[in-house]
Amino acid sequence: MKNPPVELFKKIQNVINGEVRYDVTTRLLYSTDASIYQIEPLGVVFPRTGDDITAVVDIALAHRMPVIARGAGSGLGGQAIGAGIILDTSRYLNHIIEINPEEQTITVEPGLGLSALNREAAKYGLTFGPDPASADRAAVGGSIANNASGAHSIMYGMAIDHVISADVVLGDGGTAYLSQVNISEVERRIQEASHSAETDLYRAALNIRQNSGELIRQHWPKTWRLAAGYALNYLLAWSASRPPLWFGTDEQLSYPPVDRNSINLAALMAGSEGTLGIFRQLKLRLVPCIAKTSLGVITFDSIAQACDAVPILLETSPSAIELIPGDLIQLARSVPAYARQTSFVQGTPAAMLAVEYIDANTAALQKGAARLNREVIIAESPAQQKQIWNLRKVGLGILQSQPGDAKAVSFIEDLAVPVDKLGYFVREMERIVTENGTRANYYAHASAGCLHIRPLVNIKQKAGIAAMREIAERAVALTLDLGGSMSGEHGLGIARSEWLERQYGKEVMGLFRQIKNAADPHGILNPGKILDAPPMDSHLRYGADYREQSWQPVLDLSNQGGLSGAIEMCNGAGVCRKIEGVMCPSFQATKEEINSTRGRANLLRALISGKFPSASMAERAVYEALD
Repeated sequence: MKNPPVELFKKIQNVINGEVRYDVTTRLLYSTDASIYQIEPLGVVFPRTGDDITAVVDIALAHRMPVIARGAGSGLGGQAIGAGIILDTSRYLNHIIEINPEEQTITVEPGLGLSALNREAAKYGLTFGPDPASADRAAVGGSIANNASGAHSIMYGMAIDHVISADVVLGDGGTAYLSQVNISEVERRIQEASHSAETDLYRAALNIRQNSGELIRQHWPKTWRLAAGYALNYLLAWSASRPPLWFGTDEQLSYPPVDRNSINLAALMAGSEGTLGIFRQLKLRLVPCIAKTSLGVITFDSIAQACDAVPILLETSPSAIELIPGDLIQLARSVPAYARQTSFVQGTPAAMLAVEYIDANTAALQKGAARLNREVIIAESPAQQKQIWNLRKVGLGILQSQPGDAKAVSFIEDLAVPVDKLGYFVREMERIVTENGTRANYYAHASAGCLHIRPLVNIKQKAGIAAMREIAERAVALTLDLGGSMSGEHGLGIARSEWLERQYGKEVMGLFRQIKNAADPHGILNPGKILDAPPMDSHLRYGADYREQSWQPVLDLSNQGGLSGAIEMCNGAGVCRKIEGVMCPSFQATKEEINSTRGRANLLRALISGKFPSASMAERAVYEALD
């Protein structure tokens, strides 16, 4: 455990309105997120204003200290951890600045929860189109930084497609308001503006647009479902494919929704994982709420068979097609809190497709099922539809929170391939996983060719870590052979940045480097993510060196593998940070990570694995968290 730079944090506290913490407990709480990784930060800052963010970056720059922006810490790639200053925007920078119903836009601070945004927007009949399953706890800033999406991406695309402008702090400490700028104005700014990261970023973007279009088109993935690297194709107003039901607007029906005669650097910030700039505010496009839908479930004898059916169903213009695996159904039935969500399921299907249509179009639903020569269970009421969606959304938590050392691990979490190749892709992935002596769960966004894949691996053992790397290497190779992307939703972080050059090649990586060097000339913004990444099997929360020592509790925890097993069942997804419902009331009251269920589990794990400097300090921290 490193000693924090106390004088630096005192200097920060003297110039900001927010809070600064660098005690051992806080550093341990923020050393993990929802990923499989753990890196202890030097300290955590809770900014109250955008100017606080600017001040922190200024001081960090003077000391060449890394800064890592963080929202809810619900990312799965390890983007929100690092050996520097964590900026937690979720505690105070979580307000709506303005909703404009006429323009269908909303301006927000980065720490605002997506569910809170949608609750307020719904008062005007509007919503944020991308709908990740983590919306009940994910922050807007993190969702944009990861280029999040969700079940309705075939209508609404990715988060990047809804970013209008961004107020950011760049790596030279300067603030910039990034929005659509005409090319002639970009050229004028480059000629007349003084040297700065913003000017250099415009210069790099214009140079890439003018000189590297063919290179980008040649090496870009064939799938529009893409959250891997900087969005250089948006500088070209070009994509190799498009969402099948892309909603468009009156002004621009093309995809991506970019003016061909302009550059919008806010689009480059989307998916950049905080490596190019840190959000102070964001202006986003909203879409009308869907008034009525029809939803049905079609069962299949295998996951691959279900994936084969997706292209046929897409021809009937559904608004969403989600894969629900049989394993998830069986697990949900075994958990009393979730069992009632499965009452619509008949028998024990190997896989189900939940297929949704706008305007209660049951005829299209029945037509699609008939083409497949299969029966469909139609959810007649909103309550029944909610049941199906709830079962789909609890998948992440159920699949990850299983007892035992072998866990459903997130490291090839969201590979994306052209949807017509999805069935072949699943069969090949099943072969790869089986040849490594394990099995995997497959679920989520079949309509977009993006599946969440969780191999069951024990990464407390060297053999398990080796299997994880072998599966990852072969999975990435398969995906790229099919013209896909190694991340279609959750981004790169530590988990996937290592493979980026395999996807794009050295020349495109050189273009990424131009963008990074311009926006962050001293490399202080979330280093080691996207570029210059460590190996994907390093910095593991549980690794071959992990050791724990617990005690026999009074409570019977044998079903969870004893006390240690129960503690280690926490997957870090942060569902306990949601602002509605009964979990977790102490977090809802205090907004403190230490009072979340995840925070308590993290401190308990730190206690049993010897992460604290002393046993007495560990016991005191855990006591305070549980008190």
